[in-house]
Amino acid sequence: MVENKMETVEIEEGRNHCEQLDGIERARFNVDRLLEDLVGPCGLWQWSLVTVMALSTISVSTFPVFANSASQHRCRMEDRVEKFALDRNFTFAYIASYIGPWTNTSGQMKGCLRYDLDWNIVNLTKFFSDRDSNYSNMSVPLESCPLGYIHEESAIHYPGNVVIEFETVCHKAWLVPAGTSVYMTGMLFGFILGGWTGDRFGRRPSIIFFSILELICDLWTCLSPNYINYVLARGITGIGNTAKIALNNVLMVELTVARHRSTLNAVLAIGLNFASRAMMSLFAFTIPYWRWFYAVYVSPNLLTVAYIFYLPESPRWLLARNRVSEAVSVLQTGYRINHRKMSQDDQIRLNDLMQEALKMDRLLNNSPEAHTNKITKKISGSMLRPFTDRQFAKTTILCLFSLLGIVMSYFALLLYARIIRTYVYLVGFLNATTAIPATLIATLLYRYCRRRKLPLQIVVTLILCILGVGGLYTIIVQPESDLVLTVTSNIGLILLSSALSTRFHNRTYKLGIVYPPNVGPSNRDSNPPPMRMIVYTFTNEEHWLDAECHLDCPANCLTIWDTYDCKLFATEAL
Repeated sequence: MVENKMETVEIEEGRNHCEQLDGIERARFNVDRLLEDLVGPCGLWQWSLVTVMALSTISVSTFPVFANSASQHRCRMEDRVEKFALDRNFTFAYIASYIGPWTNTSGQMKGCLRYDLDWNIVNLTKFFSDRDSNYSNMSVPLESCPLGYIHEESAIHYPGNVVIEFETVCHKAWLVPAGTSVYMTGMLFGFILGGWTGDRFGRRPSIIFFSILELICDLWTCLSPNYINYVLARGITGIGNTAKIALNNVLMVELTVARHRSTLNAVLAIGLNFASRAMMSLFAFTIPYWRWFYAVYVSPNLLTVAYIFYLPESPRWLLARNRVSEAVSVLQTGYRINHRKMSQDDQIRLNDLMQEALKMDRLLNNSPEAHTNKITKKISGSMLRPFTDRQFAKTTILCLFSLLGIVMSYFALLLYARIIRTYVYLVGFLNATTAIPATLIATLLYRYCRRRKLPLQIVVTLILCILGVGGLYTIIVQPESDLVLTVTSNIGLILLSSALSTRFHNRTYKLGIVYPPNVGPSNRDSNPPPMRMIVYTFTNEEHWLDAECHLDCPANCLTIWDTYDCKLFATEAL
């Protein structure tokens, strides 16, 4: 009986402690208030972090634009045949049309077959001069190219690409979209694992882990001895790169207040979508071999070493895990960086805050919550948590489907650049420049439009019309150049990027209404738009624009919630 009474007293004391702690947390450890009143919401600390993140994060998802940019190919012939053609300055098309079927062959089998002859004894002078010879008759047996392939020299394609080195043409042509699909699969797992690890283990260790993983896979990609290794390395790179990008955005959101988030995230977007992709086009133009090109391009990832020494943990995440003194320590570091001189009042306030945090840590360690902390972590860190409640599940599913059409269209247009009939470097650079107006539009919509649903619907409808016009014009008219398609695609990219950013903000704050404070934001971003991109890499091989992929976006916009005058307690609580 005495023991039961003692246990009851301990439980009651623990409850009183919890109530007391809850009051302390609300009054003293509101991160938004501390950032506004003490640390500084958008100072040198935040700007230095966002600069390091922007410089050390690159976009490798569009590398196939150059790596898979291959010109026409034909069978490689015996040395005597190649020398004969070279001495007489035969054009690529002239040789290809004589050694096998060319003009009557379409699709992926063009340039994949040659006449089955003993080319060491063929009279080459007669063969290449007599168009009506028996060798060109359809009854002559054909064979696959036994000596490999030769690609046409083309100024509009990237010369030393992956397709040429690993000969992924003809019967191996399916490996090209399959490789891109593997990368998109890596992106899918990157979204999921990034969100889960960020909530379970913290933003900082997760970012460092995925950054190191990406560095290792970058080296693996450059040294790939065969196409299988190349594809596997790219797939795991997709995991690391995507998880790092998602967690970087989450961390920056949690280190500032609402009114500065769009500005700081705009810096990350410009660095990733413009600066990184523009440098990719420049390096591709100056470095003709894909291994060296990739090595130079991914070299900024070495800056992620600075994460180990400079990257802080999210104080909001630390508070959610009852690690109060660590959260205060992070904010103290931010204060020292944002303020060159510490005033006496601020020093007293910071010291009092740390003493209160240490007291809270001791109380939390002795409270009954400490004994159930492991169970709470397991529940809060579950990837299935958004589906454990009907309202959670409804919100999550709406958000997932609302992104599918836009993300699919966005990556389809980016990857389509490799087969547009103009300079791939120019198309890649133009695609990169679309990030500037897109980010500006998204930022302005976020800051000045109180209702975000109507602008989003207008933008999505414009995208559908513009891409539809470009696609139908190319299919019906079939012009010799892709000028109209290039222009409409870039306008579509501008609007797609702005719509993607706008929908991201709308989705994030919409979820903030439904999800309680202990549900971290990074798991909300673990969505599967890459599932559609995996499929689309196969449907995007032909030379026309699959515009109907965007038809479901206006319908999805009708179901998305608006965020007008919504009080987001999830943001205010921590």
